[in-house]
Amino acid sequence: MSGASAIPSVADLRKSCRTAKSAVLATIAVDHKQVGDGWPVTSMVVPAFDVDGAPILLISDLADHTRHIKADNRVSLLITPQQDTQSQADTIQTDNARITIFGRAIRDDAPETRAGYLRAHPDAAQYAGFADFGFYRIEVAGAYWVGGFGKQRRLSGTQFIASDCAPLKSSHDDIVTHMNNDHADALAGIVSHFTSHAPDTGWQMHSIDCDGMVLRSETADSRKIRIDFQKTIHTPGDARGILVEMCKKWRA
Repeated sequence: MSGASAIPSVADLRKSCRTAKSAVLATIAVDHKQVGDGWPVTSMVVPAFDVDGAPILLISDLADHTRHIKADNRVSLLITPQQDTQSQADTIQTDNARITIFGRAIRDDAPETRAGYLRAHPDAAQYAGFADFGFYRIEVAGAYWVGGFGKQRRLSGTQFIASDCAPLKSSHDDIVTHMNNDHADALAGIVSHFTSHAPDTGWQMHSIDCDGMVLRSETADSRKIRIDFQKTIHTPGDARGILVEMCKKWRA
């Protein structure tokens, strides 16, 4: 998002959120040891983003913010892009793009919610099973993007969240398995055309969502890479169509 001169599309805003390594969560204080009830309190969290773009959190009952959410589940989540620390050194930046998501944090024990979070953050598996940890989905009420001086966009929750993605979500694992078992050559071709990475390192689909897909290779030191789609998808048929389209561009 940073440095963009144009107002981004809703899909671009979701894509920016999906790359976030952390976010600032704001909750409403209840029984806080330092401030009275009703004070805004912030904390650092590590979000994942569902197939449709909704934020998912894994938080502990021992944390202040979880106690606040149980009393009043209204929250805000501030997301900023990663900055070039070398170029930003010793400089206070007020013109960096950021997005605030407003919503209600709802406990979500669905297996697919757990699986989606752990796909994004596999290291969290070491404590996700603890009794005091739980997954929370933020039901988005609105979003506010600021891209610097004079650049902003306000969205309702229904505008921000991609609609009708339940078929894509329920078919997620089948799509991933099918691509990896039957179309590894297509994934390699897509990597060669749409990225600068070497295509011949055994690329596999790791996950897919309404905005793009994440791939990983067999090399031990390989990081996962994300390839964004040019349009939003909602169903397995949409996924097939856009992957076929990408293959056609690779083969052209």
